[in-house]
Amino acid sequence: MSTSPLLARPPVARGSTSAICVMAATDAAVPALRAFTRRTVHAWRPGEPATEALALIVTELVTNACQHSGSPHVTVHLFAGEQILGVEVSDNGAWKNQAGDAGPAEEAVSGRGLQLVEAYAATVRIRRSRGGTSVIATVGTETDGTRTDEIPERQPHVRLE
Repeated sequence: MSTSPLLARPPVARGSTSAICVMAATDAAVPALRAFTRRTVHAWRPGEPATEALALIVTELVTNACQHSGSPHVTVHLFAGEQILGVEVSDNGAWKNQAGDAGPAEEAVSGRGLQLVEAYAATVRIRRSRGGTSVIATVGTETDGTRTDEIPERQPHVRLE
């Protein structure tokens, strides 16, 4: 297996911090990468709401990578700056549609992961290429009890590349 990066990582500014974990894209990766996210982000002290929002985002994005990409592994890259906290979840698979009932959306039991990500993230960027899929999501942090996740002109905050 190659040790070269699969996809370009978002730049981490001076004074910022980051952490990366790569795991086999199996069901066991979902709780393991959620725990990695909580432990790592908690140590950076962004506030409990930001930590839990990012843990939920990681859960949904890793689940998507494991279920739909066909990739042998999934990468979680956490990054934090003064007022930003984010994650890039990437794989090197090719998207495969889930076989199943195409009934009414209100009756579906799955398929809402990206909607949850969009609801909890300040920004979301999805990049698909022959080399795989990368999703970068950011949330604000709390400083002195002030929420900073509200960004100007937030709508639309999802960008598909």
